[in-house]
Amino acid sequence: MTRAFRIGRIFGINIEVDYTWFIIFFIILVGLYTGFFARYLPGISQAARWLVAAVTALLFFTSVLLHELAHSIVAVRSGMKISGITLFLFGGMSKMTDEPKSPEIEFKMAIAGPLMSLALAAIFFAASIALSFASGGGVFGTVFRWLGIVNGMLAVFNLLPGFPLDGGRVLRAGLWKSMASLGDATRIAATFGQGLGVLMIVGGIFAFFSGAGFGGLWLAFIGWFLMQAAQSSYQQLILRQALSGMPVGAVMTEDVDVVPDYLTLDRVVQDYIMGRNHPAFPVQGDDRVRGLICLNDIRSVPRDRWHQVTAGEAAPALSERNTIAPTADAWEALVRMSTENCGRLVVIENGLLRGIVSRTDIMRLMRNRLELGI
Repeated sequence: MTRAFRIGRIFGINIEVDYTWFIIFFIILVGLYTGFFARYLPGISQAARWLVAAVTALLFFTSVLLHELAHSIVAVRSGMKISGITLFLFGGMSKMTDEPKSPEIEFKMAIAGPLMSLALAAIFFAASIALSFASGGGVFGTVFRWLGIVNGMLAVFNLLPGFPLDGGRVLRAGLWKSMASLGDATRIAATFGQGLGVLMIVGGIFAFFSGAGFGGLWLAFIGWFLMQAAQSSYQQLILRQALSGMPVGAVMTEDVDVVPDYLTLDRVVQDYIMGRNHPAFPVQGDDRVRGLICLNDIRSVPRDRWHQVTAGEAAPALSERNTIAPTADAWEALVRMSTENCGRLVVIENGLLRGIVSRTDIMRLMRNRLELGI
């Protein structure tokens, strides 16, 4: 089950909020109320301070969203695919389904986010200064000053040379340009990212025992996340390069069990999901495949209605989201499964069912290739 929910689309890009976002939103909200605004806005009521803190926190995450949108817009205009932007515990993340086609595109895409944050910092600082001259600053001037500070910090932090931070991507672009190897450039940039993560963990623990409290633990936590993200990003590139050019038709299962569209969900669960131990099946009616039913589709129907709802009613119709051509890359299939949160795709050619491909099929292929050294 996905942990994120969509809140809208901007420039054709899905915007999602992960449930962990509420944790960091709460931390920032309380921190603003008890810290910055308690110090610089002592004269307002507690209710007003909570309101100002909430609005400021939302404006901060709007700034994070604009930072990620800058990355995504440059990427889309450069011919890359962006499946969406997710706001989560550590800020925001643009979900790319492929790698940049050149070091120049990588550089432009990477630098766009920090430039957006710097621009926002300048705008907020200018507004704060203008209000300070006009009316002594007040609530709005204080809010804009904080937003200017944190956007400047966001730009500086993201420019640190550790992949997958923006600075790490700038470093990778330079290494890629000089070495002519995306794999080697990613490996080196990811090593910098892991090293930076270790330094942040050590520094955070030291700060915690030196009296920094939660701030030290948070720094260490971010370092741990960066270290893990650097390692997984490099592994993902290796996986992508291994699967690109490998057609789905070479790994799919051709002998496919299909579910009749008239079968009720309780029978689907008993006879197919449990009986054959697979998480998804094509749904067939009138001698043609009409949809693909996954565990999530069944779970979305109240259990007391499983004996009434049929597979044909519960299964989403075939579309680009749950089908793939046998000539498509196995990597594309894996990305689509992850995006749609379904472990299988129906393989269709000229409107006819050719087979089904699953995560297990693809990972089995990868395991065999690694064991054979191919």
